[in-house]
Amino acid sequence: MKKNKHIFLLAILLISLTISGIIISNNINLPNLFIKDGVLLIDRVASYPLSFMENNDLKQENEKLTKEIEQLREYQYENEELNQEIKKLKETLDINNLLSDKQYINASTINRNLGYWLEKLTIDKGTNDGIENNMAVLSNGVLVGITSNVSPLNSDVLLFSNAKFPMNVSVKIIFDDQEIYGILNSYNDNLYSIIGVVDNVTIPPQAKVMTTGLGNIFPSGLFIGYVKEVVTDNFDLAPLVKVTPATSFDNISYVTVIKREEK
Repeated sequence: MKKNKHIFLLAILLISLTISGIIISNNINLPNLFIKDGVLLIDRVASYPLSFMENNDLKQENEKLTKEIEQLREYQYENEELNQEIKKLKETLDINNLLSDKQYINASTINRNLGYWLEKLTIDKGTNDGIENNMAVLSNGVLVGITSNVSPLNSDVLLFSNAKFPMNVSVKIIFDDQEIYGILNSYNDNLYSIIGVVDNVTIPPQAKVMTTGLGNIFPSGLFIGYVKEVVTDNFDLAPLVKVTPATSFDNISYVTVIKREEK
C-alpha cells in the first residue's frame, strides 16, 4: 500500500515537472496570459461605445451636410429669381435712356386681382410722384396701358389686354422706309386690331407698330408690337391689321410711366 502511494506521488511529480518544462520552454507565463486576455476583453467592451459614438457623429455630420446642401439649393433658386429681377430692372433702365425726350417714372406692381388679371393692376406711385390720369404705361419697353384712379400713393393701370377697353390709339406701321397710319382700337384672342389703314399697300408680317404722338395721351415712338397678318373686316370691305403684342401681359412686375415733356 505504501509502495503504491509512493508511485502515485512520483507520477504527480513527474507530470508537474513536465508541464513546468513545457511552460518554461515556450516562455509562457500564466499570469500574463490571464492579464492579456483580460485586457483584450476590456478593450473590446470599451471600444464598442466609442465605435457607436463615431457612427453617431458620422450620422450627425451627414445630416448637417444634407441640410447645408438643401440651403445651398434654396440660395441658388433665390439667386436665380434675383437675377431675373435685376435683368428686368436693367431693361427698364435701358428703356429710360431711350426715352430721354420724355419724362418717365419707374414703378412696381403692388396689386393684381386674379379676377381682373387682364384688365388692370395697381402700382406704387401716385400724384406725390408726379403721376396723373391718362399717362402712358410701358412694361419691358412696350406700351401696355394708361394710368387711372390716381391717388397720392398709388395708381391703377388700365391694360390694353382688357377686351372692353376702348383704346383708339393713333399708330403707325413701319416697314421698308414706309409709314402707314391707322387706329389701334381693340384686343381679342391675344391680338390687337388696327383699323383705318389704306387698302392699296401690302403690309408685310413683322412690320413694327408704334405710336404716332397724335393726340393728347401717347408720345410718339412708343413700341406696341409686330404685324401678324392683314385680313378684312366683318363686311369684307376694309383691311384689318392683326398685331402681336411685343410683351406678355401675364408677367408685369415693373413699369415705366411716361409723361409728355412740357414744351
